[in-house]
Amino acid sequence: MKQLFLGTALAFMSTAHAAKMSDFSPYNIEVLFTNPVCAEYKYDRPVLAEDGTTLTAKPKDVYCKSGDLEASGERSISPQYRLIEWTNDPKTKELFLAYLSFSNKPVADALCAAVKRGVKLTLVLDSAPEEDANGNSMAEGLKKCGANVTTHYRGQRNGLGYAHNKIFMVNPEDKKEVRVVFSSGNMSTGTVIHHENWSFVTASPKTHFVQAHLCVREGMINHGDSKKEFSAFMAACRKAIPNAEETDLQTFFVPGEGKQAFAALRDLALKSKRVEATAHRFSGDFIRLFTELLSKGQDVRLITDDDMYWSWKLREDTGRNTRIEAFKVLPLRDAGLKMKFMETNHPQFMLQHNKFMVFDLGAEDAVFTGAGNFTSAAFNQNFENFYILRDPEVVKAFQAQYDRMWNKLATPVEKMPRQNILP
Repeated sequence: MKQLFLGTALAFMSTAHAAKMSDFSPYNIEVLFTNPVCAEYKYDRPVLAEDGTTLTAKPKDVYCKSGDLEASGERSISPQYRLIEWTNDPKTKELFLAYLSFSNKPVADALCAAVKRGVKLTLVLDSAPEEDANGNSMAEGLKKCGANVTTHYRGQRNGLGYAHNKIFMVNPEDKKEVRVVFSSGNMSTGTVIHHENWSFVTASPKTHFVQAHLCVREGMINHGDSKKEFSAFMAACRKAIPNAEETDLQTFFVPGEGKQAFAALRDLALKSKRVEATAHRFSGDFIRLFTELLSKGQDVRLITDDDMYWSWKLREDTGRNTRIEAFKVLPLRDAGLKMKFMETNHPQFMLQHNKFMVFDLGAEDAVFTGAGNFTSAAFNQNFENFYILRDPEVVKAFQAQYDRMWNKLATPVEKMPRQNILP
């Protein structure tokens, strides 16, 4: 594999440096949000909000149950639909997937059919998945579909945290066109009824963007046993890429590039008139960044899961959030943080799992997004992939999604239920 990458790199040594992804052909980027379509779930009795008004139901299309999976997943705008479409494409000859966990049956069924028709499939997963009670049984089960399936397990040893990448590559060895998917979501219900953001990129293999993902692929498969080895390999591999990085789609891979990612994000935030953030987990540098921005009087908005709210109010860990974490985030409201919550179904671990920040920079707005939470571990210990996007149309898509969440889906503190009662 290493020799294949070096050969590919040498073949592109004479290519002129490009300023943008669109300077190469082909190029297309499509941003999809899960935006699940869910039934309205009513309380069995009236529930009072913090402001004294009466609530009769959880917010529609925010609070979901497993029965909503099919209706959400079958839409052509669903990330799950697009993943299956790309898998089923007759031009697909090879697939590479790297995720924390794998528990999505419709995608697994499509992958199995692809393997049976001769598609090569390689998966890199976390050593101890959080979301699948049966371990990686579904991923291992794909080996029954054909001999050309390989699984690797990484993370949680030798200085490494979770193998938390979220990458889906189609035909990584192709000389004309490579497809890359990056997301906030895992290969789970994160394709359908978690609240997630997914980006689908079709690009020339000559781009720095694609070549950097080939570095990650090689690094996770053959150099992923320790933080030190992976970081060293990635530094050398990226240095050998002949084309400069495209200005409209910048990549950062952890471990190894977390400090650069956070420094770039912080620089954008400090320059921004408004910072609009949504994520699920927070700690360390991000708490300090928000504090710094607020101390300067900047407009900072945050949408997170109501697990955070209930961890704070009940003084106990709720869903995927912790009391300690909540007591670092919620007090920032007193410093001016504008905050709303997505009322998801925490007993079923359905989450507000979008991870992105929109920066209002005037003529050059930008978005930061990727696999990792807004935690110190995500920028230092885990396997993660992060991106800064500057394509105006892409930024508009993220801005429209944030506006939809803030204005229509998320709940302000005064409208949160006084009690943690579920339908």
